[in-house]
Amino acid sequence: MKDNGGGTQGGRQERWTVDGLEDTPRGPVARLEREDGSTFDLPRQALPPGVREGDLLGVEDGPDGAVVRVLEAETRARREEAQRRLDVLNAAAVGDGEINL
Repeated sequence: MKDNGGGTQGGRQERWTVDGLEDTPRGPVARLEREDGSTFDLPRQALPPGVREGDLLGVEDGPDGAVVRVLEAETRARREEAQRRLDVLNAAAVGDGEINL
């Protein structure tokens, strides 16, 4: 896999979410989640440099194999939406700090 850092090359683009980054006895790996909810691990070096947990990745076939890139704008929009939801939940919290179900 390689990082092209640019636009699409045609065909359907698959999207993966970086669910976690872990150091294992076999080296650093990234736990990735597909759009259907299934998860799998890849060596971290197979992904673009600087990948973080929560990043949305675009993956598509290229002439030399799969091309993986971070979808910066979509990742930012997801993080902002998650923060908005958290802010709403925190604003509605009861003053004693306990969570009521």
